[in-house]
Amino acid sequence: MKLSNLFYLGAFSALVLTGCKSNDDNSEWMGSDGIVFTSQIEGVTSRVSGASWDENDEVGIFMTTAEEEYSNYKYLAKTDGSLVADGQVLKYPASGASSFIAYYPYTTSLSGKIYAVNVSDQSDPKKIDLLYSNNATGIQPNDQVVLRFQHKLSQIVLNIQKEGDLDINGMAIKVSGMNTTANFDLNDGTLTATDSKADFNMNVQTEGNTGTAEAIVIPAADLTGATLTFTLADGKNFAWTVDSPEADESFKAGTKYIYTATISNTNGQPAVEMGKATIEDWTEQAGGNINVDMGEGEDPQPGEEFVALDESFADGQGEFTIKNVTDPLPSGISYVWNYSSGTSESGAYHYMKASAHVGDVDYATESWLISPAINLTNATTATLTFTHIINYGGGLMSTNQTLWVSEASVEDWEQVTIPNYPNGTSWTAVSSGDIDLSKYAGKTIKLGFKYVSTESSAATWEVYDIKVVGNPGGGTVDPDPDPEPSGSNLLTNPGFEDWTATLPTAWDNKTYNTGEIVKETTIKHEGNNSLRQTSASGTNKVQQEVNIIGGKKYRISYWFLDNDTKASSRYWFAIVGSDNKTITDINDQIQQKDYSTDNAEWQNVVIEFTAPEGAAKMRYEVRTYRNLDSNEAGGYIYYDDMELTEVQ
Repeated sequence: MKLSNLFYLGAFSALVLTGCKSNDDNSEWMGSDGIVFTSQIEGVTSRVSGASWDENDEVGIFMTTAEEEYSNYKYLAKTDGSLVADGQVLKYPASGASSFIAYYPYTTSLSGKIYAVNVSDQSDPKKIDLLYSNNATGIQPNDQVVLRFQHKLSQIVLNIQKEGDLDINGMAIKVSGMNTTANFDLNDGTLTATDSKADFNMNVQTEGNTGTAEAIVIPAADLTGATLTFTLADGKNFAWTVDSPEADESFKAGTKYIYTATISNTNGQPAVEMGKATIEDWTEQAGGNINVDMGEGEDPQPGEEFVALDESFADGQGEFTIKNVTDPLPSGISYVWNYSSGTSESGAYHYMKASAHVGDVDYATESWLISPAINLTNATTATLTFTHIINYGGGLMSTNQTLWVSEASVEDWEQVTIPNYPNGTSWTAVSSGDIDLSKYAGKTIKLGFKYVSTESSAATWEVYDIKVVGNPGGGTVDPDPDPEPSGSNLLTNPGFEDWTATLPTAWDNKTYNTGEIVKETTIKHEGNNSLRQTSASGTNKVQQEVNIIGGKKYRISYWFLDNDTKASSRYWFAIVGSDNKTITDINDQIQQKDYSTDNAEWQNVVIEFTAPEGAAKMRYEVRTYRNLDSNEAGGYIYYDDMELTEVQ
């Protein structure tokens, strides 16, 4: 499961820390050996250095109870996620709530709770990657603590490529006009930059024709005067004024700004062409729906035409990504797909171009231009159109320049026919013609423009104005729609909004209760909460019993998220008669044979059934399992928005 930097502290978990005050000798505190503390980082890491903590990374923790504050305890992270004491040990109080604040990297030089930030030395980015957590408040001794760390600084990343015979090895990139110091208040997580504009060098790595440069910077609302100065090993240098990445003209905390920097010679002098910044959350929030704004941001009504994707490339590459299957690319070529623009008598034009012909040499490559997720969940039909040019095609267009479609959550590509190809021997633009995507109505998909070249044929393929329309011309409305629920939801607390100490109100996990159940407030389908269940060695479940009537038709609906290789789910509903015996004749309809598979999106289960005669109640039950192939446990399944309604 790609969670966003969650640390889990069990009821008797061990915070192994050092600090100014000790509760080691307080015999009234629970756990004579201290609270056992473990950590887990899954999916995209909160750190710039990799997908897990480095050995002996130092984290600072403040623990506050009703009577005392235990300040700046240090504990050491291990690569397996465990935390090892570096001195004194925290213990829970016998009663009363505790709250935690945590930060990285640890320092003994705090001024009260003010952390001094300094990004002037970028040689080891992980040492200046400020992480902060203050979500764990009101924790009872038997509760579980979840520390969610967030980035409090910004990051600039340059993907460097060159054109021509320039040597970029040994290149340096200097940042000017940005603050290098700030004060971070651990009390409330506020960051205040000081007036400390100074030069510093990015962390640059180059090899051959490409390279990367990274810098962690202090978030800024005003970038006036900020520049990047590129200096080659031979002393030639050139500067680029930093463009504000967004309309609000700011670098935001916790956000990565990615630029493509193409370095070339212009009239014998080095020049740099900077693409428009793409923006990524530094810490990925996985498991939510992929939401695409359909026009004005409202969901289309049944049968309404709506635009699911409209990319003219007027502002650069947009949200399209490039995947070079040939990796690394052959020596002598630094990219295949690239953003281009120009002007003609008819005005400006913008496009994505693929070519593996460089310096009169054809190179063998395979490279894909991949669209962002396209939401067709409200479509009954869909049509794709685009404009393209192919030159030097060599009669192999339908083989070497092709279109593919996959559901967004998987890499399962299926080729789709392009009705109209250019002649392959000129710069004449041709419309693709209408490409029917109705097969994918009701799904979220992505497009792949696949370019292939050989050492004897490397065409140029230009793609313009990609547009996907759902329900073109108004679409169609189902003439025989499914019956709608006639009554209210029969379940109590169906969205897990209300909780007791350990379980959501009205729900239980009798019999199968080895896997912990936690109220999750970040990863949810709707409302304020979802239920997160951890897989264990045995079967786990959550259930609620509801009165039903034999002969009535009912609809079951619920949402779940399974994006964890250590867990799977399935439904296991049961009908009980007035004699309190299970009615098994209907089990094939309401008990699932297959287990769920990983999917980055929330999935909806919908079942309709007629209650058998004699039915008195239903056990509404979903189950969580470990990985049955590897026997690994400890993964997460999320559940939300349970529903049981009578159908007309």
